[in-house]
Amino acid sequence: ALPASLAPIEIDWLTSPLDLDLRGMNGERYTFHCPAGKAQQSRVVGSGPYTDASSICAAAVHAGALRARDGGDVVIEIRPGAQRYAGSERHYLRSKDEDEGWSGSFVVIGGDAASTKP
Repeated sequence: ALPASLAPIEIDWLTSPLDLDLRGMNGERYTFHCPAGKAQQSRVVGSGPYTDASSICAAAVHAGALRARDGGDVVIEIRPGAQRYAGSERHYLRSKDEDEGWSGSFVVIGGDAASTKP
């Protein structure tokens, strides 16, 4: 696999892969920088994979790769869509279910919080 992009792309708590036209870039990895802030107002669907309409930063918090109050860098990988996405509660963030299927997904590969000890 190719390394993630060298300079992280600055995004906010509402930015999704769909907003960035990444659907269909299956297998590609991208690095983003999330500002310190709050994930509560962000939309997250699934538990990894997440729908590509989900907030990248909030999904990273849900996956344990980032702490919302700290922000930081997160690496995602674009995946094809799935028939069903199960929501869950992780790291004080609840994600939604999607039972109708969705055409694009992503998974959180890593982030700043994942590499630090508690």
